[in-house]
Amino acid sequence: MGRKKKKKPNTPRAKRMNRQGRLQSAVSWLKKYNGKQYIRGYRKHYGVDTGTAIAELRMLGVPLSDEVVQTARASAEALVKDKQARKEKRLLRLQNEERMVDTESDETYAYIAGYTGWGFPFGITWEEMERFANQESLDLTVPPRTKKQHINSADDRGRPYIEERDEEEVPFDLEAFMRYYADCID
Repeated sequence: MGRKKKKKPNTPRAKRMNRQGRLQSAVSWLKKYNGKQYIRGYRKHYGVDTGTAIAELRMLGVPLSDEVVQTARASAEALVKDKQARKEKRLLRLQNEERMVDTESDETYAYIAGYTGWGFPFGITWEEMERFANQESLDLTVPPRTKKQHINSADDRGRPYIEERDEEEVPFDLEAFMRYYADCID
């Protein structure tokens, strides 16, 4: 049975170095570097922050003017502020998406109350929503009265009589249904 090979890291060697290794390697890097922005080049090549790049370049004897150092620090602060602003914007977007999930719908369901264990949605279909939106259909969901029930209002006069049954139909209350499933999801 053969020996197991070591996995090689994907990170470049220059970015895995500690300060001592960077200072030794930077001597040859400075000879090869063609650019004029030493701080930026050092920071990118070795994967360090601006303050570390400035300190190590000064240790190596690279002449850096105060103006160049201030500009580099200001740009580093601007990058940090920009990153923070993007993070806050992303969090706001995620919060808005969470709010939108509460009223989720698709081409089949007008209100998706949740999902089954296998990922199938359940809730109120568009057809059911249309039926409940129509007042006449809501009136038809009220169970017919029996002959023993008395007429209490003008609306009851139009309700048809039925034979008495063991179970009575109950009208569907959409708002109560949505509140119930909203509480279940939270």
